[in-house]
Amino acid sequence: MKKFLGLLGLIIALLLLAQWAHAQNPPKIAVIHMQKVVKESKAGQAALKKLNQKFAALQKELQAKETELKKFKEDLEKKAPLLSPEARQEKEREYQKMLREYKAKREDAQFEIRQAEQKALEPIMKDLRGIVFDYAKKEGFDLILEKNMPGVYYTSDKIEITQKIIELYDQKFEKGEALGGR
Repeated sequence: MKKFLGLLGLIIALLLLAQWAHAQNPPKIAVIHMQKVVKESKAGQAALKKLNQKFAALQKELQAKETELKKFKEDLEKKAPLLSPEARQEKEREYQKMLREYKAKREDAQFEIRQAEQKALEPIMKDLRGIVFDYAKKEGFDLILEKNMPGVYYTSDKIEITQKIIELYDQKFEKGEALGGR
């Protein structure tokens, strides 16, 4: 009898909960792909173009160093049988030193590029937070999620607002009101 009353109480509670949930307005949810907004917005493209121009020379320098290293290694491998053991060890030490210098320079360059990207994207992300917040308030959204956020496995195209945010950001950028990309 106790089990029956407990089960009956649970069923009634579930029915009341379902009725209450149905009576409430469902939450309005949207998703945005922020990386796409940055890549496709005018401000994001301007910032990325500046970064690419700034680091093009550095990337060429690194590629030249890499080519030099490969050539040195190939020459060493070709000449190794002709060299004395001491001369071969000296050349190998020289190669290892060049390799360490190259790796250090590459790591420094990668760090510098990441820092510059972060600095360039910071005002863009600040702009986007404001635009998304204003859009959410205006359109009555209860929740806006990042599309690539962990735990988001599927989103319907119906709730995607990425393109709308790109349009709003481009308008703000063209008016000169955007912080990013300048």
